[in-house]
Amino acid sequence: MLVAAGAFLGSIAAGILILAGCRHIMEHVPRVVNYAGREVPTAAGFLFVPVYLLAYVVARILEEYPARMVFGPAESLLVLLLGMCFLGLLDDVLDDGESSGFKGHVRAVQSGRVTTGFIKALGGFLVAVAASLPFSTHLWELLLNAALIALCANLFNLLDMRPGRALKVFIPALAGVVALNWDLLDYFVPYLLSVGAVALVLLPGDLSRRFMLGDAGSNVLGATIGLGVAMGAGDWWKLGILLFIAFLTLLSEKYSFSRAISSNRLLNWMDWLGRKGERPGGANYK
Repeated sequence: MLVAAGAFLGSIAAGILILAGCRHIMEHVPRVVNYAGREVPTAAGFLFVPVYLLAYVVARILEEYPARMVFGPAESLLVLLLGMCFLGLLDDVLDDGESSGFKGHVRAVQSGRVTTGFIKALGGFLVAVAASLPFSTHLWELLLNAALIALCANLFNLLDMRPGRALKVFIPALAGVVALNWDLLDYFVPYLLSVGAVALVLLPGDLSRRFMLGDAGSNVLGATIGLGVAMGAGDWWKLGILLFIAFLTLLSEKYSFSRAISSNRLLNWMDWLGRKGERPGGANYK
């Protein structure tokens, strides 16, 4: 419990310091037009990687890590953070915006043009496979865990269409994932809390539209939740959650999440909670 608390508080402090130190760099990162028609820096989700690396190194030095878990849950999460953040950053920086959605990327590939979105989707699944290998005992279980992680990462990408939305879903979801994996209090929970700490550090800036998480951040959020479910849930639960996320993903190809949320009074109130300023203004941030 002490390690978990230390990882959480230490990651908050490290996140604040690193974010403050990168303030000048944030002024020169790629900018995109947000939902209100304003240009804001993207890819602030890169912060997850240096903070997690710091927490991981410190924890590995201080804790008594069993030799039988040389590659355990913390390492699986490390693989996901590095891989998903890099792929998301690639999409944030190089995406030309001409193709969107799964169908759009598939059509682009069929016409001979490989998009960064397609690279992110394929690479994300391969990264999820690598992260799932240590705790998957059969091929079907490996594919189930990897698909769950990859689709969860994509779902949070779809949610990150308004300031704070993805983080508002992530924080309660993380609480559930922590409870689900409480039996791994010493070997997994501290690292989940490290990611959660960075999410809290990023929340004020995301809500106030000072920056956007970008795919670099939203991919990490979803992959973290996906890994937590893959580690802690039973196979039937994982299959059910996978089918539900797949359904939402297919639904997003036809219907706008933002439009559905704005049409529901409670969801719209929760979506705007903590945000101030102008209302949507016809931008491409759907």
